[in-house]
Amino acid sequence: MAYSTTYTDERGSSVPVSISDEESREAIRNDWNVLRGMFNPRYVTVEEAACESGEEFRFRITVHAPSHYLTDRDDVSPKSCSSMSAEVAVFLGYPLKSVKATYPAKRRLASPNVFRSGAACIDEWKIYTSSMLTVAEKLVKDMIHDPAVTRYDSMANGDVADWHRAGVASGRFPTISPKLLEAPQRPPLPVRRAAPGLGTPPPLPRRS
Repeated sequence: MAYSTTYTDERGSSVPVSISDEESREAIRNDWNVLRGMFNPRYVTVEEAACESGEEFRFRITVHAPSHYLTDRDDVSPKSCSSMSAEVAVFLGYPLKSVKATYPAKRRLASPNVFRSGAACIDEWKIYTSSMLTVAEKLVKDMIHDPAVTRYDSMANGDVADWHRAGVASGRFPTISPKLLEAPQRPPLPVRRAAPGLGTPPPLPRRS
């Protein structure tokens, strides 16, 4: 089987693109191998998690650093904690198809980027740019309240916006330097670029 969608380039030209199930599985394996070496294991743990129905792959990412959480969709009083975890679900059709990131129902990250449901806002999925890797990078930075990834202009939860801004203004956020999250010799994120203008975008890169 194959997953098909439409790719629109920076000039607004659109072409159909598709990926087979096996190509999608290969892309998932390749990006998972890169992801496991992206972060400093002292501060970030990345591990495979059990898939739910309809998923091809799922992983859990945990940041071992000060953070804050909410206990339910009506909670507006962030509680401090020493670590935070999220899970990312990946589907056949990846990387043309978006992933989904969520926090536990009773321990969702206190962030303007996290919906009251516990779903994380991962921004618009851009084919040949967005990936498991870019999502993981945003998640770990959000868990330490790094304002570099905070979308004040398009908030998922505005109830914690003033609290978050106050933390940034006082110097409490980010809770640790974002540089500490990176692996000592971190490889650059692979970039999947489409061909300029009209025409079929090139195939997804094959990495060993």
